[in-house]
Amino acid sequence: MAAWLENKASIDVPLPLEPCWSLWDDREKIPIWMPWIKSVKVQTGDTRLSKWTLATNQFGRDWEFSWLARNLAPVKGQKIHWVSEPGSTSAGIDISNKGQIRFVKKSPTLTNITLTISYEVPDVLVPFANLLTPVVENILAQDMEKFKNHVLSLQQSASAAPVAQQ
Repeated sequence: MAAWLENKASIDVPLPLEPCWSLWDDREKIPIWMPWIKSVKVQTGDTRLSKWTLATNQFGRDWEFSWLARNLAPVKGQKIHWVSEPGSTSAGIDISNKGQIRFVKKSPTLTNITLTISYEVPDVLVPFANLLTPVVENILAQDMEKFKNHVLSLQQSASAAPVAQQ
């Protein structure tokens, strides 16, 4: 029987909530700091839908999966979340998943961000499910660090721009 796994990572970003929220809210930018997400394409016919493609090399093998996700109504400044559409399959495997990014304004210049993803492990991989958790959580922790570095570099560039023009 298939099993659901939940993995998460959290990070404090020394910036106001707004720039952090804006980057995550633009789903097509997510591959910038999550390189194992090859692409996210918001669907032109229905912007509530986005096609995600994951590509990674794990356990000595290349893996690539795509699925269609429904972007659920965000809770502005608090939560961005999604769920895969029923019937999202890739290479004959059902890619059932859901996730959320939660934002907590710890101070005017400090934001905590927690990314949680849950996914159904295909029957064939259930015996190995416990091996997936540390691998995925390590990847998510690295991605959150990449996000922090990315948003900080954007803020530094924005701060430096007026000085450079003088």
